Amino acid sequence: MEVDFGRIFGNEALLDTLKKRVRTGTAAHAYLMEGPAGSGKRTLAVNLAAALCCEDENRVPCGHCIFCRKIFARPVQSPDVTVLGLEDEGSADDAKKSGAKTKSIGVAEIRTLKNDAYIRPNDLERKIYIIGHADRMTAQAQNALLKILEEPPEAVMFFLLCENRAALLPTVRSRVQMLTMERFTDDRPHSPLITHEQQAPTLHTRAPDKPALFVRLAGGAYGRALYYLGANAKQLSQDPAYDAHSGAEACLACVFAGGDGTGNALLGESVRSTRTELFLLLGVWGDTRERLRGLLDALSAAVRDLTMCAKGCEGTLLFYPHTEQPEELSARCSTYSLMQLSVTLAALRERLDSNPNVTLVQSETAMALYRLQNGS
Repeated sequence: MEVDFGRIFGNEALLDTLKKRVRTGTAAHAYLMEGPAGSGKRTLAVNLAAALCCEDENRVPCGHCIFCRKIFARPVQSPDVTVLGLEDEGSADDAKKSGAKTKSIGVAEIRTLKNDAYIRPNDLERKIYIIGHADRMTAQAQNALLKILEEPPEAVMFFLLCENRAALLPTVRSRVQMLTMERFTDDRPHSPLITHEQQAPTLHTRAPDKPALFVRLAGGAYGRALYYLGANAKQLSQDPAYDAHSGAEACLACVFAGGDGTGNALLGESVRSTRTELFLLLGVWGDTRERLRGLLDALSAAVRDLTMCAKGCEGTLLFYPHTEQPEELSARCSTYSLMQLSVTLAALRERLDSNPNVTLVQSETAMALYRLQNGS
């Protein structure tokens, strides 16, 4: 029997193990799938559920039988497959924009799930429960789940999806088989993104750096890069990671090019930016504590890349998609000034968490960037 989990990128060793489990009928009754948003946790859970329930004798999941169609539907149509804790089931994988509010799963929902688990399946041979954001279950909900995880009814399976297994009780973790989704280096998702996703080639032609930037912001999660690829301008502007990156780009453009980054000064016609211009930019891109925190993190990543290029070191970039731009920019300032800025940004990041005066941190950040421009 061929087991085909579809377009789940990477994770070869994990997939090989699960395929063997499906072929031999030795799948565990409970899996914990850990990985960042967009890493493919939900996709894997649904594909594994369909593979275990598919009617085809030669290839599973076939995607065509009545059971596969019900499980792959959005939302899931099978009465024997319950999805809990994934509010936006229509989104690509579990790649929702970071910072989205997600309600924690309470004890009442777990008790309802437990009662349902003891009812025989309607049209499948088993009942499957996919619990998204399991790491956000309350402690009471986790304790309520313990007994049924330890002694589940016959033909009942659980797929718990989480970003951080440490948030789950040790007693819960001990009752599930853990699967860790692979994090990719930047170059691995880029090629399949361009090859397999319809929007990517057009975007790559129009804005060659955009797909690489999306992969960078996704932190090695293919599904999250796919979210960025399909997001409109409003959705991108509301995404904290994209917003912080854009703000850092604007600030650094002001330092290196003057003004708003296009060569036009915000105040006057001078090519070199002023402290006032930088302060205005910090006020726009760091107007709240959360946005300023993200902006400082993005600036620190950018300065780290610039410092690395200034020293001629090799390594993975954290901010820039390619080496050409940081190499060119780092040649305009001294390595010492970049190192000093890095130290200052780290100190300001710590101060922001303890200092209620956001405006003061904005001002000091603007001053630190201005000193970089003047080489001091």
